[in-house]
Amino acid sequence: MELEAWRGRGDDLHPGVSAALLHLVGAGDQPVVVVSRPADGLPVEVPRIRWANAAAADLLGVAADHLVDLAVSRVLRGAGAASVLLHERSTRFAVQALTSAGSARSTEVVAWPVPLGTALSRPTHLRSAGAAPLGERPGSERTALEGEDYWVLQIALPSDERTSATLRAAEERFATLAQSSPVPTIVSDVGARLSHVNDAFAELLGVPADTLHGTGWLAHVPEEERAAVVQAVADVLDGHRTALDTRLCRADGQLRWVQLRLAPSRTPGYGAGFIATVEDVTERLARESRLAYQAQHDLLTGLPNRLALLEHLSALSAQQERPTRAGHGSGPGIGVLVVDLDDFKTVNDGLGPEAGDEVLVEVARRLSRTVRGADLVARPGGDEFVLVCHDLVDADAVAATARRVLDAVLAPVDVNGLRLRLGASVGVVLLPEPPGPPEELLRDAAIAVAEAKAAGGGRWQVLDDAVRRTARRTLRLIADLREAVARGALDVAYQPVVQPGRPAEVVGVEALVRWRHPEFGPVDPQTFVGLAERSNLVAALDAHVLTVALRDLARWRAGVAAGDLPHAPRWVAVNVSATTLSAPGFAEGVRRRVADAGLQLADVCLEVTETALATDLLACRTVLEGLRADGITVAVDDFGTGFSSLAYLKDLPVDHLKVDRSFVRDLHSSGDGPRGGPARAVAAAVVSLARTLGLGVVAEGVETLEQDAVLVELGCDYLQGYLYSRPVPADALVEVLRAGGTLQPQPAAPAPVSPVGSASVGPAPVSSAPRPATVPAPRQVPA
Repeated sequence: MELEAWRGRGDDLHPGVSAALLHLVGAGDQPVVVVSRPADGLPVEVPRIRWANAAAADLLGVAADHLVDLAVSRVLRGAGAASVLLHERSTRFAVQALTSAGSARSTEVVAWPVPLGTALSRPTHLRSAGAAPLGERPGSERTALEGEDYWVLQIALPSDERTSATLRAAEERFATLAQSSPVPTIVSDVGARLSHVNDAFAELLGVPADTLHGTGWLAHVPEEERAAVVQAVADVLDGHRTALDTRLCRADGQLRWVQLRLAPSRTPGYGAGFIATVEDVTERLARESRLAYQAQHDLLTGLPNRLALLEHLSALSAQQERPTRAGHGSGPGIGVLVVDLDDFKTVNDGLGPEAGDEVLVEVARRLSRTVRGADLVARPGGDEFVLVCHDLVDADAVAATARRVLDAVLAPVDVNGLRLRLGASVGVVLLPEPPGPPEELLRDAAIAVAEAKAAGGGRWQVLDDAVRRTARRTLRLIADLREAVARGALDVAYQPVVQPGRPAEVVGVEALVRWRHPEFGPVDPQTFVGLAERSNLVAALDAHVLTVALRDLARWRAGVAAGDLPHAPRWVAVNVSATTLSAPGFAEGVRRRVADAGLQLADVCLEVTETALATDLLACRTVLEGLRADGITVAVDDFGTGFSSLAYLKDLPVDHLKVDRSFVRDLHSSGDGPRGGPARAVAAAVVSLARTLGLGVVAEGVETLEQDAVLVELGCDYLQGYLYSRPVPADALVEVLRAGGTLQPQPAAPAPVSPVGSASVGPAPVSSAPRPATVPAPRQVPA
């Protein structure tokens, strides 16, 4: 360090001093002075100090600059004698270091002569023969060392003084560091007596630092936690690092949570002590507490949320499973009540979400007043609340609790100057033995709520085993249906659409989705399509049916082109739901699938129910107009069963009307029958309306020859029903096409059918193949 300081001063130093310091590279950080005196042959002068380092200045108590040109004997008594400053070798001798304060310290000096190697720096009689002076060597300049001899005096303090000085310096550095640190710090030399505390610790307690010396700081620890702190101090005095959380009481009475970290420290001559840092963690713990609260509570109502509810149910289940001394669990009669507000969406939509929040807060307050101390009220989300109640030992207790809950909800609520009366449905599940998983309990309670809502709402329903089995089977079917749709494992059947005649020509086919469950067998279309609507799978079903139907129609067309089939349908009809029709990208998806199959849009007929059209007339019209302009055909399915038919029919791009099977079923050849007359009149009106609007007519659900004759007489363009064929797989339909694509009407016992107003669904499961043209023709019916 001193050498770097010397180098940084450049040419300010006397060349002799520079040379001397260069010789001092290994001197370390001990006190050092450079002295010089005139060489022999010059006037005698005492040795004088030419340079001193910072350590020498500290030792003597004089600034280094003020030492320059002083006689060395004035600060180092005994160092100026010629007998100790030799040229030939270094010497060691004792001196007294005289400080500016007037004290004297016994030291030793090692004097290093500077081997300048010049004739001018030494007596003439010591010059080596033939040795040229340094200033006269080639390439060098004459130095300013002429007539001066230099020594480096290294002052060596006694070992005990150096050790004490080092310790004092270390202590001072630590004290400075600790005092200026923002981390509260305490130091004990021995036992629990504090020898030092910094300003940060004193500020933490709000008391002066000098009042904390000794054991007084333990008085700031609350009495109930003092034993733990004393034990921690005892552990650290035994040599173990330790840490603990505790509280400290400030002078103003405020309690602060702190984390103490104690490390052992041993001072020679004193004994075991410690050094500790004190971290104020009050704000951090407060934040963690707030986050923990928010993680388990609903921020709007302050009730426990779903996470807290599940944990509570898990704890109850564990108590049920853990037998008591009497051999029983925590006791029977624990029930889970799910409360779902009826028509809460009306409040949100009509008065706004702020009003809805007020209602939820009020309902939460009322429900909390209906339960006892051991019960729990939670809000998992939305307009649903869950109550976990005890002592529901019998049906009367369950009924009383459910009525109390309903009465609390049904009381009027004042919101924005309006008095509202709310309704609610309550589902009840009693904790079984052994209890099941909490999620299963909530799911069962939700099933009970759904049953209560299905019964009209405003009531309560206890879940029984039959309802639970049905609901779980439904959940299983939904999961399996979702997987079947994803894998494309659903079948597509086709029901021919014929042009009347003997035989009747197959002009088109309606594609209908079918599902054979691997365990339950064929699933009724009305059942699984209803599940698809609940699970948002209808659009995926429609897309699957359209893709398969286009692929099969393209295959049949290719068979005709290759000469393998004599006939192929002119179009394939696919049912489309309102959800699918109004979905973004539907029209582009249809165009893409048709192009991928190598067909034209004119080869496709989209069948849409009246109900679907009435759902979103504007969106349906926009989509259908665009597709119809490119050649697609549109048919209104189940015509006559919806509402406002005439009001929207004139505005829609429609090509065909399909007379609903409910009218066809009651048709008779004569209007004399009690039911035949009205049905015939409706069918005639539909045909007349279609003719007026320039639309084609398709009658579906034709099962008897009498119905066939009446529809032909009324002028229907196309027929569809069991009289000609049930929905059949693609391979069975190929046989009809291979036989010429004609069918003879053949009455059959009609299967019970429930009309289904949803996408891609047919009237019944596939049960028989169509009758080909080889079937003997029945008697002729006059046109």
